[in-house]
This record gives sequence, C-alpha cells and structure tokens, in this order.
Amino acid sequence: MDIEDKLDKNTTELLSELRKEFEIVFQKKDINYCEVYTQNGKSTIFYNPNIVNNESIAHELLHIWLNKYNYIIGNHIYLSFQSDWKLSKIFNKFLCDYIGNCFDHYKMYPKYLEMGYSPEKFIMNGLDEKCSIDDIKKLHLKFLSKYKPDSVNRYIGYLISIYADHIDNSYIEHLKLLQKKEPELFRIVTDFWNRWTEFDIENIDAIHNSDIELAGSFMTEMEDWIEQKKIK
Repeated sequence: MDIEDKLDKNTTELLSELRKEFEIVFQKKDINYCEVYTQNGKSTIFYNPNIVNNESIAHELLHIWLNKYNYIIGNHIYLSFQSDWKLSKIFNKFLCDYIGNCFDHYKMYPKYLEMGYSPEKFIMNGLDEKCSIDDIKKLHLKFLSKYKPDSVNRYIGYLISIYADHIDNSYIEHLKLLQKKEPELFRIVTDFWNRWTEFDIENIDAIHNSDIELAGSFMTEMEDWIEQKKIK
C-alpha cells in the first residue's frame, strides 16, 4: 500500500494544502524516524514503511508548512560566522541546524496539537527529559583560562533543548546550574529564545519584524561576549 493511502484525514488535508505551493514526494529509507529535505520548492519526506505513523508524517509536513514563511535564522547564523575564527568553532553546522529545528518545533507545535495529535508523539522519545543534570555537571567551559569551543557549543545546545521542550518537564535545577556556569552566555541565549517565542513568523518584514535582525542581534551579542576571551 502506498504511504499516502495510510494517512488519516487531517494529515491528508495538510498534504493537499501544501501541494498547492510545494512539490512533495515520499521516499522509503532504512531509518527509525522520518525526515524531510527541501530544496527549490521540492520536498522529499523519507520514511521507513515498517514503522511509519501519521504523527511523524504530520511533523515533517509541518516543517514544510513553515518553509513558506522564509525565515533562515539557523543557516544565517552558520554562514555569517564562517568568517569569524572563534565563533565558527562554536557554531558548527550541527548546532545551527539544531537551533533552526528547535525554533521550528516551537512554532509548529500548536498546529500539531490542533490536528489532534498527542504531545508524546511530536518527536521521538517525546516525554523524555531533553537534557540531563549530569551532562551539565560534566560540562567544563574552560581549561587553563581558555574556553573550549565544543563545550560552549554543547552549552548553547543544552539551553536551547531545555527551552524547546514541548513537555512540561522541570528544569529548575538545570537552568540554575547553567546560569551559574556562565551567567552572561546564559542571558544571551535566553534572550534570543525569548525573542523568538514572541516573533511573528506570519508577518515578517525587513523593517518592523525581521528574522535577520533577530538573528543579527544575537550574533552581535555573541561577538561581544567572545571578543576578549581566549579559546583553545
């Protein structure tokens, strides 16, 4: 049976609506999750026919739905920092893609719920804690007064993963510990996330509601934060 024949009413309707703007195809792949790749208006959803479900397909379709708003925050950060020898070591492609993915999840989650799907199936291991207190305790940002790019990278990733958790897990102690380790970096990343939660993706414009300005503000603060710091 074709994958589209297995989709429920809500997912089928979303797929039909999106096909008015995007070319969407499905391709089998030996993976234990679904993923989507979009380029030049064509989106390919990769799936495992043995474990596919409506929630995972709907999740990828919602990523496609967000493409129509044309914000490019994660990729913009990555490309902009490639010429900065310090920050390029921190903001690798993986972290920038992760930031973009978490930002997407925050904006698409309400629509996912409106489609009638359950929170625990929004992502794999949806009810699990997204960052462990042990991982944070083991995180050492500096060695002999020099900052370790990989550790700063993970610090930012941990904090974003906590803020992006769609389940009401308790992270009070996690956040206290992260803030204690590096207060100013904590503030910069937290402000960046908070601005994103308030950002209106449906009304982006270059003057009053710019995703580039939002990312630029964060990047400027990161540049100021690292300017006088030594890194390994």
